[in-house]
Amino acid sequence: MNGAALLLDGRPSVDRPVNFFSFGEAEMRWLCWLYGYRLEHFKQFSDRMGSARVRAALDPDPRAVARAAWMRAPDLRPGGPTPVPWGPPRPGGPVVWTPPGWPPGLGPVRPAPDRMPTASVAEIEARPGPRALLGLGVALALAGLVLGWSLPVAGAVLLVLASACLLVVRPYARHRDRLLERARAHRPLYPESGGSVPPPGPPPADPNRRGERG
Repeated sequence: MNGAALLLDGRPSVDRPVNFFSFGEAEMRWLCWLYGYRLEHFKQFSDRMGSARVRAALDPDPRAVARAAWMRAPDLRPGGPTPVPWGPPRPGGPVVWTPPGWPPGLGPVRPAPDRMPTASVAEIEARPGPRALLGLGVALALAGLVLGWSLPVAGAVLLVLASACLLVVRPYARHRDRLLERARAHRPLYPESGGSVPPPGPPPADPNRRGERG
């Protein structure tokens, strides 16, 4: 994640491949949120390749600007005001990621799995919908039937592609509906009251040193 975080250095936009062997789209959205960016595009090349095309733009919201400035130069004094919960690892808690420039063992608290950022409703609705896929399948089928008279092999290929498009229309529609439902029901990254998010502060004292005298 450090390599991806270093790309989000305040430049107006980022558009390049990113390796994500240890994280995925949700973590990339979280990184963008931490460093004051909006993730506009995330296109995975291949599970085996472990890389994706990422496009992000600076978020002009003053809260995003302040959050990004704090992430790059965090004030980690215990009890101080912070825009992001942070701390050391907690027993039973998630692994803490240490951002570039942070002290070892400290980092922002990862949101709960059901609070990790997702694509917004507007983003999902802007993507081609099931009707577009249905239209493509019908167009390919018609082209295959017409072409089949003069070029049977090419016509057969188009018909196979048309069948593939038509077969995935309903599964794609259900998948899209689930994404929209999740986006509409999405909660803030962190509980407003603090909830189960551990309070920021220094690492706990080593119990093996309790008996030692200074």
